[in-house]
Amino acid sequence: MKRIALTTLLAGILIGSAACQKTDSQQVAGEDPASGTQAPAPAAAELENALSALVEEEKIPGAIAIIEQGGKRLAHVRTGYLDVESGTELPEDAIFRLYSMSKPITSVAIMILRDEGKLNLDDPVEKYLPALGDMQVYVSGPLEDMQTEPAERSITIADLLSHISGIAYHFTGDTPVHQYYRKHGVMRDTPVGRTPEDGPPAKDLGQLVERIGDAPLLYQPGTKFEYSYSTTVLGAVIEASSGQPLDVFLEEKVFEPLDMTDTGFFITDETLDRFVTGYVASEDGLDVIEPVETSDYRDTGRLLDGGGAIAGTAHDYLNFATMLAQEGKFQDRQIVSEESIQEMFAPHAEISGWSDTPISFGYGFSLGTPESEAADMQPAGTVSWSGSGNTYFFVDPDRDLVALLMTHVIVPPPFSERTQALRQTLNEAAYALAGDDG
Repeated sequence: MKRIALTTLLAGILIGSAACQKTDSQQVAGEDPASGTQAPAPAAAELENALSALVEEEKIPGAIAIIEQGGKRLAHVRTGYLDVESGTELPEDAIFRLYSMSKPITSVAIMILRDEGKLNLDDPVEKYLPALGDMQVYVSGPLEDMQTEPAERSITIADLLSHISGIAYHFTGDTPVHQYYRKHGVMRDTPVGRTPEDGPPAKDLGQLVERIGDAPLLYQPGTKFEYSYSTTVLGAVIEASSGQPLDVFLEEKVFEPLDMTDTGFFITDETLDRFVTGYVASEDGLDVIEPVETSDYRDTGRLLDGGGAIAGTAHDYLNFATMLAQEGKFQDRQIVSEESIQEMFAPHAEISGWSDTPISFGYGFSLGTPESEAADMQPAGTVSWSGSGNTYFFVDPDRDLVALLMTHVIVPPPFSERTQALRQTLNEAAYALAGDDG
């Protein structure tokens, strides 16, 4: 394995032999009469074997997978390494980069503010962020001679939640708008999609919002899904409407009520030994892309990106997913209203072009349909999202079923079958253990 420069990777976003540790695997099934302990259910054992094989084949560095139904643990697998080079075992409380699995968290935070009467989903975003008023929309022409037209209407909070704002990401295409983002540093400092030719990234959330306001929109607001900095902008809306920094608001309204004690934007000296090394898939197996010592998560002045810069443990994210499955309730606490959860789980946009099958999208989540299930993508009736580091989860509210996979390897398009294999393995295990093989 080798270390590679952070700027050499344009990561795919979504949809996509050394002995390894297989420890603390808990698959709930019938009791083993010989030992008096719980015997692994076949599907749980198959899940453990499949993930451990991927570690041995150097396709993933390690993984934690958890499946629960109605609060009952059906499977719990931990295998592989925190850091492959040193052979450090992956601990149960390992801290993973959530990347885009930050987005559902920030989306829930927006709905909490709506529940509190501090904003409405049809509010124009310039009510909170004046820099995003009077936007221009790309029409034609190359980067140096772009023709634009005024936006037909304002971007709304709902547009941002469903990624139909017209805002883009710098790394999801090569249109003149994407080129503008790169040239003018309309980005945060992240290893995902950066190149040496890009302009200096924004130093803070306010500066990023200003740069987005200066850039042309890719589409008219409300017309088309474009995966983007929309959720990052929602973080700025949270700050403006709550009067609190984003990290403080999330801690008070989401992390603390959900007992997410190891989730946040920063890695401290005390938690550094639990922070996973970041890897990228390659022909050789796995290459280091982000050593923990030099990670931007160590920088307390980093841009607070609620769309892709949160880190946390499997246990913490399981609490978040369980809250979603319970219509906004966690233990005896109503974190977000049932009405808001239902709105988040309703279709508001359609993702096209990522696969042969269009994908329904709600407020912060993709929505499983019979068509996505038939294409071996997302099970029907589920809400789900994932992160660039191959973290993945889904919730099936009707079955009160939660499945979660945490790992730490970015998988570019040439190796996307690894991502598909990981998700399909978890999906199949979850429904087999829930008593539904399809």
